Amino acid sequence: MTDPKNLESWLHEKAGPAYDALKADPARAITPDQVRRTLDELLAEAEASGQCPLPPEQREWVDAPAVGREVLTPYDPAECLTSAEAVAAFLADAEATADPAYIQHACEVAARARAMHGLDG
Repeated sequence: MTDPKNLESWLHEKAGPAYDALKADPARAITPDQVRRTLDELLAEAEASGQCPLPPEQREWVDAPAVGREVLTPYDPAECLTSAEAVAAFLADAEATADPAYIQHACEVAARARAMHGLDG
């Protein structure tokens, strides 16, 4: 459940000023086409400008043809939180985001980690 105080704070500190700035200068807005740029385009642009040249092995990986049907292994962050200190650091990082949904997710991950590894919480 979202804390109304956090939401109100976010609206006043982030959303409101962003809206006001966009209203004051509509040229700052980006088009839907700009939002849809692909990772390949961004990489090519960064390389061309010299901002982010890829090492040869990474360039080879990026240029490799898609094979399809790659098997992706599920990742559970709770598996890596094997100590009370790791769980505490994970939760502190989540709290620092001030994102209620992410904090709730982090609490669920932490609870799973505690149960999985027999940690006191």
